[in-house]
Amino acid sequence: MYRIPGQERVVGILARLLSRTPRVLLLEGGTAEEREKLALYWTALLNCTALPAPSLLPPSLNDSPFDSPDGPELPGPDASLPVDGPRPCEHCPACSRIRDGVFLDLIYLDGREGRIGIDTVRELRGLLGQAPRDAKRRVVALGEAQELTEEAANALLKSMEDTETRNAYVLLAPQRERLLRTLVSRSWVATLSWDLDGIQEREGGPDTEWGEALARFLTTGRGWFGRTLIKGQVDRPLAFHMVHTCRRGLIRACQGRPDSSLARVFREQGSPAAWRAVDLHLDEAEQALRAQVAPTLVLDWLAVGLRGALRAPLR
Repeated sequence: MYRIPGQERVVGILARLLSRTPRVLLLEGGTAEEREKLALYWTALLNCTALPAPSLLPPSLNDSPFDSPDGPELPGPDASLPVDGPRPCEHCPACSRIRDGVFLDLIYLDGREGRIGIDTVRELRGLLGQAPRDAKRRVVALGEAQELTEEAANALLKSMEDTETRNAYVLLAPQRERLLRTLVSRSWVATLSWDLDGIQEREGGPDTEWGEALARFLTTGRGWFGRTLIKGQVDRPLAFHMVHTCRRGLIRACQGRPDSSLARVFREQGSPAAWRAVDLHLDEAEQALRAQVAPTLVLDWLAVGLRGALRAPLR
């Protein structure tokens, strides 16, 4: 649980935040599994009995990259701490209970199980008004927080402002844009890294025949639908493959290292705003596939959406 390969930078940021703890932490990017592991890691950092009690940053002073054009000011290093910052000891009662999934002061609402409605949030208010049961800080984590309804998100905002100050909140989402804007404005945002090598290994390489076809469609607007209309051509594994291939191409384009047809199209025709829109389309396509929407419909919707996102800045 305390080893998260590829996310060492974010782990270091969390260690530095411990001396000036935000009330609300938003983790975006990476995979759902990595975001969940980092939420547990943050819970352990806040509650490990081998570490000094974290200081609380008042809600009105929360640093947010969303609000500040210069981004948040990270706390400076503490000379009494190791060079790489504090880490959970992994052996104290709090660390052991978090690792074993029996920590009473961790509330985890998982959006992968369905929409998170206002009734769920309201049920927490009584508990959130009480002190933690047996910990320094109670942590409320919302996995796939984009599944919060608007009413639930607003109720959560009120709970953050009105309840026990020793409550800490962690929002987990693919992108901050998927969340209510005012919820993001209350959060300190950290962006996880992408594991490009892992994506390439799972997807079998940086490019495919279908990837080439989609790249041509994004450039010319032709040739895509004739391919998807052929009966039996598109199945769910292929659709997931295409979403992940597009995501890898987008990351390479953002890095200025286009190594595939899709990456070159994203790099040459896109802009930062367009890349954000492309990323949102990819996330929505993946969610549609997980919701058992017909893969042909998803791929056709995605192709049209990506072309529109890339062309929008030119209008």
